[in-house]
Amino acid sequence: MRILGIDPGLGATGYGVVEDGEATEFGLITTDSRQPIAERLRSLGEGVEEIVRRTRPARCALETLFFRSVGARSVIRSAEARGTIVYVLGRNCVPVTELTPATIKLAVTGSGRASKHQMNYMVKRLLGLNERVSEHAADALAAAYCLSRRQSATGGRRC
Repeated sequence: MRILGIDPGLGATGYGVVEDGEATEFGLITTDSRQPIAERLRSLGEGVEEIVRRTRPARCALETLFFRSVGARSVIRSAEARGTIVYVLGRNCVPVTELTPATIKLAVTGSGRASKHQMNYMVKRLLGLNERVSEHAADALAAAYCLSRRQSATGGRRC
């Protein structure tokens, strides 16, 4: 089953596609912070739309938002970006499973408190990647991997 993983963000959204235990594609969708918010969201939506069209995923694993201590403006902007992503996925009839960062970390590393470095290392190891993987793309691949493992365990039924 082809699963698209997304690590949502306004400045940089990571994406990764996992199929049959292998990463088939991954990267970043970035937006220009000098542009108005409407243009940035449009650009993000178009980027996700293109990835969905090109990869035709059966499902999407979307990492939930997590904030330690940031301002309200940052939270709102991140939620707007996430809403844009969810809208595009819904419009393209791609079922979305939301996964918390701790759930993804636990599935990939065995610890729900793993560092970014540990996550990146394990994603590359589990998916047999030798090239550099950005932090956001690694998080997206980890989400897709986590959902693929859940789908295997449930025989493809919804989690």
